[in-house]
Amino acid sequence: MIEVRVVNYTPNPELQIAIAARSCIEDKNYEFIKDELKQKDIERIIKTVILKNHLSVLEHANFTFSISGVTRILTHQLVRHRIASYSQLSQQRTDSSELKFSTPPDIKNREDLLIEYEELLNQCRELYKRLIERGISFGSARYVLPSSFETKIVATLNARSLFNVFAQRECQKEDWEFRLVARMMHVELMKISPFIFKYAGPLCQTKGVCPEGKRVFECGGYFGVSLVDSELAESIER
Repeated sequence: MIEVRVVNYTPNPELQIAIAARSCIEDKNYEFIKDELKQKDIERIIKTVILKNHLSVLEHANFTFSISGVTRILTHQLVRHRIASYSQLSQQRTDSSELKFSTPPDIKNREDLLIEYEELLNQCRELYKRLIERGISFGSARYVLPSSFETKIVATLNARSLFNVFAQRECQKEDWEFRLVARMMHVELMKISPFIFKYAGPLCQTKGVCPEGKRVFECGGYFGVSLVDSELAESIER
């Protein structure tokens, strides 16, 4: 079962981002700016920098996730988000003979194919066990394990990088597993920093655009209304 938890993060990330943003336009020391800021100021500053796309200040807030029950297919995609730090369960140093494997929903719903799928993966597991029993190292035996076998990873990303993750991976065209994990990460962050991450998400929701071109209407997720544009319009009207 997939589990996503935020296990550590920058203390008071919204305040940290607001101080960083204010430091760009005021010649005052860090402590003075910190003491001067009220909650309404913090919310206004965060909203302004995100709506105006001044996202570098978001890099001052970091979040560490513990992600388990996912496949190496997922982690191969996750580590492509390079402004981050990753520590993953090693198949070279640990015995993987008891690892579970994941089944994509479209295979799970096809009983005829599901039987073949599970038989093949169980054969891979049994071969792995025989290799270990005959003295083959974990590092060499792992070559018979498919990417569908589960793993766990600790990932630390800053808020700006997380905006990029959600823009790409919460898209309805994304693979089911990463879309689910991205959504779970987003939900956890909304519990910690709602004034930051309410502006994050797939581009159809945040920018009113779709990078899929002619496939824009296939997923049903394109609203044609930008959260960012609507917020900006409201601020201009006020």
